[in-house]
Amino acid sequence: MVNTTFVNYQDNGVRKTGALSYLLFTSAGVSTESTVKGAKFVNAKPVYFPKIDPRFDNDNRGGSAYRTASIHDLDGSVTGLPDSHILINDGENDSVVTDDSCEIHPTWNASVCTGDVGRLFFRAGPLADLSQGAAKGRGGFNFGYVRPTIPAAPAARPAPEPPIALVRNGKEFHITGNQSTVRAGSEILVKTERRDVSLSMSEMDQGSWVIFELPGFANAASGTQQASLEALRKANETSYFKGGDALWVKLVATKAPVMPIRPSDIQASIAVSR
Repeated sequence: MVNTTFVNYQDNGVRKTGALSYLLFTSAGVSTESTVKGAKFVNAKPVYFPKIDPRFDNDNRGGSAYRTASIHDLDGSVTGLPDSHILINDGENDSVVTDDSCEIHPTWNASVCTGDVGRLFFRAGPLADLSQGAAKGRGGFNFGYVRPTIPAAPAARPAPEPPIALVRNGKEFHITGNQSTVRAGSEILVKTERRDVSLSMSEMDQGSWVIFELPGFANAASGTQQASLEALRKANETSYFKGGDALWVKLVATKAPVMPIRPSDIQASIAVSR
């Protein structure tokens, strides 16, 4: 959004409002590079993230994108802080990015944080082998007689994966939809009972990194093994270190994001298991 003036976005007795927000309460893909510059406000509150109300959920899929909402203020015209990120901060869906260095705006239900902010994704278990159907002849062509088949019974729905929580600076943040915003240079504890999990990072500047401590995990499927936690912190490539009863991994964005930025453009990833 560029050079836009907002007029009369003010709360009233019926509802609260703000000039900038997100569709209530979307699970559709959201980028941390939704940018704004040259904004002006006339009798207008700049930002408002309404608290989630299931009655008005636009898709009823958990609102995972809305819960990780971010707006990148390029020139400070919204927040007064150039190159800052506006993140939802409503007491229930606070971002792990938010810490004492951020400005908190209670009337916006938002925090404003500087630094490189991107996206973190979690995936449990190995990827399904999508080639199996073709290998067994399903979905292929047969120019002869096709024998009628009885449809297979629908597969039982798998049990939900155990939840994931992130702990930073002693505060616990619960993850929904297997995704989160994350800030470069952070060290984060990952709490989960999952047997294996893949961590992926996107939308970061080239060279940005995040370190994760995973208690109870022992193996990494990729990355460079480091001999100590100190060596891991100095590493300039995606790496891991096994020490005691925990595994530490460092994700490093070794390439610049592709423009336009999309959440699916992964810059670094690592799969770990117990």
